Amino acid sequence: MASRDEDRPEREKLSWREIDQRRDGSRHVSRGERPAARPGTSRAERAERLRQQALKEAHKVFEGKQGTPEHQKVVQELHRHFGTKKFLTLAKQYLKEYGQPRDWALLFLMLDFPDPEAVGSFLEQMATLFPSRTLREQQAFLSKLRTLSVLAEDPAVQETAEELLQRLRGD
Repeated sequence: MASRDEDRPEREKLSWREIDQRRDGSRHVSRGERPAARPGTSRAERAERLRQQALKEAHKVFEGKQGTPEHQKVVQELHRHFGTKKFLTLAKQYLKEYGQPRDWALLFLMLDFPDPEAVGSFLEQMATLFPSRTLREQQAFLSKLRTLSVLAEDPAVQETAEELLQRLRGD
């Protein structure tokens, strides 16, 4: 039986240096010899990439403090300490430093905050974001509203949850 290499036509054997040079990744070629742009990228593609980068930077400006890396660290701490005694302390610090969260997942966590006025505000904000969420997130929120409407310690939270539940279900 013939080997697979015998069935193939003869082809040029390349050295590793030649392979690197063809990839334009050779360490033996100085930076000045490389082309300015990657082959295959058009001006339109580069312009679009720059536009996306500028939009991302502009979005960070509009987010204010909630767009900073420090904010992300605090959010990670809140998620990590959810359900512990430290969560309440972290949540108070977060609200003092950054104000009401705009992130859906963080708003969902904050529904366990003990201040009824704040929870009512979180619920209202989530209700405005509700139509743009995925079906799974919507179902989780409706479930949370049902739970709060029955089990919340504060009657105002129960009432707000019940009203939102009726409004979002279309009753």
